[in-house]
Amino acid sequence: MMAGSRKSARVSGGFTARVPLPTRSAEPTTAVLARLADAPAAELRAIWCAERGTPAPATFTARLLRLALAWEAQQGVRGCKASAREWDQVIRRRAAGARPAEAVSGLQPPPAPVGTRLMRAWGGETHEVVVLADGALWRGKTWSSLSVVARAITGSARNGPRFFGLRGKT
Repeated sequence: MMAGSRKSARVSGGFTARVPLPTRSAEPTTAVLARLADAPAAELRAIWCAERGTPAPATFTARLLRLALAWEAQQGVRGCKASAREWDQVIRRRAAGARPAEAVSGLQPPPAPVGTRLMRAWGGETHEVVVLADGALWRGKTWSSLSVVARAITGSARNGPRFFGLRGKT
């Protein structure tokens, strides 16, 4: 997706789709999202093709196309590379024929917003961890995940979000 680009594609229904996905300098994301919400499936497919350069996967419903394009519009504004990789993984799985639940299996939402400070007492010591976009900060060092930090603190394999109280016992 190019910054501020406006792309159009001819759709079989005879109209031209002109719903640009926003970037940091384009129109507000809410306006684009409102237009995507009202767009018919054929227009959503044309937008997909114009933005990504490939036809939309045949298995994608209008609802899924709308969600994917809306997410991409928001991602373009926020610049979330990790989320982009995960979303591409979901798209590949769906294009390969996976059901929606299978396509998103294994993907977890971030355990807490970036900048959240987590406190946990363990072994007579209070540990403070700061959630980062790409992991966690503990004792001045960046760790790849909360689970890795929990393992370092306890010496055994732990579910990091559960260890820090972000998830209930399941």
